[in-house]
Amino acid sequence: MKLLYVSTLDHIVYVMLPQLDGARAAGYETHVACQFTRFKDDAAQHADFLHPLSVQRNPLDPRNIWALVQLVRLIKKIQPDIIHCHNPSGGLLGRLAATLAVPPAPKKGGARKPVRVYTAHGFHFHPLGGRLTNVLYRAIERFAGRFLSDAVLTINQWDFEEAQRLMPKDRVFATHGVGVSVEVFDPAGVPAETRQALRAEFGVPDGGLLITCIGELLPRKNQKEALAVLDQVRKRNQERAPVLVLVGDGREWEALQAQLAGGDKANVHLAGFRRDTKAILAASDIFLFPSLQEGLPCAVQEALCMEVPVVCYPIRGCVDLVDSGCGRIAKEQTVQALTAALEEVLALTPDERKALGRAGREKMRQIYSREHCIAEWLEIYKTLGVAP
Repeated sequence: MKLLYVSTLDHIVYVMLPQLDGARAAGYETHVACQFTRFKDDAAQHADFLHPLSVQRNPLDPRNIWALVQLVRLIKKIQPDIIHCHNPSGGLLGRLAATLAVPPAPKKGGARKPVRVYTAHGFHFHPLGGRLTNVLYRAIERFAGRFLSDAVLTINQWDFEEAQRLMPKDRVFATHGVGVSVEVFDPAGVPAETRQALRAEFGVPDGGLLITCIGELLPRKNQKEALAVLDQVRKRNQERAPVLVLVGDGREWEALQAQLAGGDKANVHLAGFRRDTKAILAASDIFLFPSLQEGLPCAVQEALCMEVPVVCYPIRGCVDLVDSGCGRIAKEQTVQALTAALEEVLALTPDERKALGRAGREKMRQIYSREHCIAEWLEIYKTLGVAP
């Protein structure tokens, strides 16, 4: 039984490496097709075959025509039983290629059409999206869901309800996303000396607090407002201002540097891309997440799993993960509201913050564990008739 994963970039493949392991363990021969960047070696260790793809993030980029040709050829060559697609570009191209590669009613003994599955890691139309963008992406998802899909997997409540309005309800499945490994993201696994060394690296004084924000530096991740929030907090408490660390890289790097150059750089660190995010979370007191658009953010799940209380905006995906028992959700999407939510957590005692952290980890263990989420996906494959 052959399973082909199609994605735009290998970032999402990196997140789903345990899903690939689970599929291999269940008996699937696993293939991955995407544009490979820094995670190619990681993918090679978890998939049986890698297939470079010239796919672009914008579904309407003309270069995706060549990516479509590549995919059609690949599907005809390897004849997968199931093609599981991700991201708007990869999701659309993968399902379209699967539809074009094999005729609806192949001749007896000929190639069989692969089952077409799409995971919506957060629809690109959403309450904060532009009117034109929302109309465009909604139309794409409606068309693809109705004519190019056998199953659409959603990972948050908002997307599930929208998908049921756009396409046949029996094709829509509610899942808990890719999940988080409660064994890997365990604060007990990070030695105290490692935490202390990281806090020293970031200049956290004795008795000080470390706020961490992890994510690719993109406009929708909105790290600029994390800086604005810290500026507000610092103005009100200059003597004991917390330290903020932004972890990640991306096209907003220079803009964030310019923003820092125009203000007070004290207590702020642009750490760039790091592979020790688990240890950084273990050293942190609060996780600040100012993102404006998410599906079901892995960074938030990992922070909660590491017993770090989360402060975020009331956006899709975040409201599925965070509540007053494990963090704070801003009352509205403004810097002032996010600052107020952060200050609520800053005002708590260390024991109260630890209680929030423990509650967050327990929520991840009960609902969003990686093993539970892998089992969800494999059961859907079984329902679709493509189990080994």
